[in-house]
Amino acid sequence: MTIIQQPLQMKQVSRGHYLMRNVLKHNVVFNEGAKGDAAYILTEGKIEISGIIEGHKKVFAILKPISLFGEMALFLDEGTRTATATALEDSKVVVVTKDDLQEFLRESPKVIAAIITVLVGRLKSTTRKAMQVPSVGMGVVRTLDLMADHGITTIRYDKTVRSLADTFVTTPERIEGYIHGLADQRLLVVGRDENDTRIIRLREKHLFNEIMRSKQE
Repeated sequence: MTIIQQPLQMKQVSRGHYLMRNVLKHNVVFNEGAKGDAAYILTEGKIEISGIIEGHKKVFAILKPISLFGEMALFLDEGTRTATATALEDSKVVVVTKDDLQEFLRESPKVIAAIITVLVGRLKSTTRKAMQVPSVGMGVVRTLDLMADHGITTIRYDKTVRSLADTFVTTPERIEGYIHGLADQRLLVVGRDENDTRIIRLREKHLFNEIMRSKQE
């Protein structure tokens, strides 16, 4: 997809002079991993914030006016974008540079600066949590363990693989690898039912406990 760079135009916002950028639908404001030197205030339109986890796109938020985004690059030491921002419709954003933000913090009352500091801390924490993916292998084990605990010992193979892949934002092949690994440990059986439908049959009711016990031995 070709990204069309829109010309920037000066516009007075609040007490200072900031850049107003027009972003056409489907255009990218910034990409994950790119160097960041500005934050943005969405004044019109809709912006999607997303990232790539385990090779799959994950949408973190859909922003509507008035929203601040892209500020993480101004506060994180490495100054890189932690997500991608894409316009879902024709949008307008105000460009706020690091110098603009620092000036605002200097001139704002202390209470406002304190609130902004807390907000930034929460945003950092949220971003870190969103980008952290739990152990897929243990996630598969815990999910199957929950099923077994509720008396569900026979499940469809294909549907289970797809559901687990979607849940843990990974590939079906990786999920299959974990399932067959559990089969090799004789904790479950991969086979077919009387209708020749591929199934998974759980052999252990407390699958998670068995896995933890085997790791300790």
